[in-house]
Amino acid sequence: MKKTGIFHELSQGKVKATIWHETIGGETHFNVAFTRLFNNGERWWDAACFHKEDMPALGRLAEDVHLWLSLQAKAMPQAGAEDGTEGTS
Repeated sequence: MKKTGIFHELSQGKVKATIWHETIGGETHFNVAFTRLFNNGERWWDAACFHKEDMPALGRLAEDVHLWLSLQAKAMPQAGAEDGTEGTS
């Protein structure tokens, strides 16, 4: 069974990361999509292609995403936590 969760967004200038999770077989898996915002004069769009000038922001954003995912992993209940057996042997 596959369940899609709520998404979270982080950004650096015109570069954006959209993070969402899926629960598959009781395990949570995070997915990340990086996009760049651009304006064609009438409307804002996003695309998965980047300019050379976007690389520093993309790198910083990837680090921000990694930190956010690490914090989420720490905040999520561990396997066995519901029955009080977490960390026991």
